Amino acid sequence: MKILIPTRNRPTALRGLLEYLARFYPGADVFVADGSHPEFQPQNEAYVKSLQESGAPHVEYQAFHHDISLFERLSTVLQSLDSEFVSLCADDDYPVVETLEQAERRLAETPGAMFAGGHLVHININSTRSSVARLDAVRDLTSDDVLERLTMFGAFPFTTSYGVARRELLIERYAFLQTWTSTSFFDLAVGLTDLIQGKFVGVPEFAFLCTRNEVHSYYRPEDGLAYLRNAGKVLDLNDRLVQRLVDAGCEPERTSQVVGSVVARRLAGVVGHPPFRLVGFRETYPYATPGMDHARAKFADLFVEGTPERERYAERLQFISDNVRRILESTDNAGEAAVYGTL
Repeated sequence: MKILIPTRNRPTALRGLLEYLARFYPGADVFVADGSHPEFQPQNEAYVKSLQESGAPHVEYQAFHHDISLFERLSTVLQSLDSEFVSLCADDDYPVVETLEQAERRLAETPGAMFAGGHLVHININSTRSSVARLDAVRDLTSDDVLERLTMFGAFPFTTSYGVARRELLIERYAFLQTWTSTSFFDLAVGLTDLIQGKFVGVPEFAFLCTRNEVHSYYRPEDGLAYLRNAGKVLDLNDRLVQRLVDAGCEPERTSQVVGSVVARRLAGVVGHPPFRLVGFRETYPYATPGMDHARAKFADLFVEGTPERERYAERLQFISDNVRRILESTDNAGEAAVYGTL
């Protein structure tokens, strides 16, 4: 499994992530795709070179011109890799590699599976004194019926771009994203297009400790009405998904109904009525299941001193906390827009 790290103008974050891997997972196999401006690339390359000389972890590095888009950069790297399985990792997120290895094994042994992953812990750092954590729990989507997979995903979507995927799926994903993208519907579109390719296998462990901070820029809607400005893109997504499924042999009427329903659910969430606000949602699938109960219990224990879950991750959480403090005091993200409207 190759861990592919795209980075741009965040030398402190990148160094912290590579130090994390060197400390906790020295056997990791890493590729850095650097789209930074010239003032940052030499720092990144010099640090990677120092790791290459030590040999732990194994790191490959490729510099790109800063005008090349993220999706084009990823597509270029993916075409050149010889690894069958790849895990994408942002430069301010921290993988739990033993979970990714378990996901890789389950992916390899599950017929029709194209990607796999575990739960995500999102830690949003508002300042050096304030942070909020959120659980993004995964579940198996392994029906042989592709429309059933889309329906189950749309009932309560989760982020599918973190985990392990077959390289061919990622090549297809980033080729698609070079032709279509929209902030409010990005994660939904990625999940749906990936699920058309094949099954998703969920692992009931934490796979990534993801951070967001006030220094870095992120791909987000520019304001509360972005979904209206991008209405044409949403309709285009709907039509593309339907056509792709029909071309693959799905019945047109059922396909239109399923895709339209999933897109409409996301639209309802964008305007303020997400699935968890529906009457009875917390008492039914997909929220009220043993797997989801287990994920929520693990997440709660992660932040309680003395629990096995806390002890298991305490050293890594402390390392991440220290690194985020360095990021907040750094020149990371210099010259970047406050919000990325495109990637």
